[in-house]
Amino acid sequence: MKKTRVSLAGGAVAGVLLLGALAVNASADEAPPSADSGQAEKAAVPPAPPTPEWVNADGTVDESKMPEELPLIGADGKVVEDANGKPLMVKTRVKIAQSGAPQAPVAGPRAGEKRSTSTDAEGRKTETVEVEPSVPPAH
Repeated sequence: MKKTRVSLAGGAVAGVLLLGALAVNASADEAPPSADSGQAEKAAVPPAPPTPEWVNADGTVDESKMPEELPLIGADGKVVEDANGKPLMVKTRVKIAQSGAPQAPVAGPRAGEKRSTSTDAEGRKTETVEVEPSVPPAH
């Protein structure tokens, strides 16, 4: 098995990396530092986009300057389009209704539901619930 020594930086850090049939021993005090010094990694990161005009310097949002809709951005960072090539838009001023306090479940059968219980010879109770299938309303 071929062994190659690779330096990380000054210090006493050592480790072994197995790559298929090639073993690489890394030791902090054995090889010269890399010529690019991490420049390739920095070049792969794109620059941050400019701050929109509705975002203040302190990071707060001025809703009076914010557009009603913004384009939907996909995981690849590009605008998502529909089948006709039109950008999909997301509404920015959607109101979320406040929910009330949670309510306890109502005892007894609900609409379209039949319940019955039975007890077998060993005293085990069985509850049977018959519910008519329904489809949620379309929005």
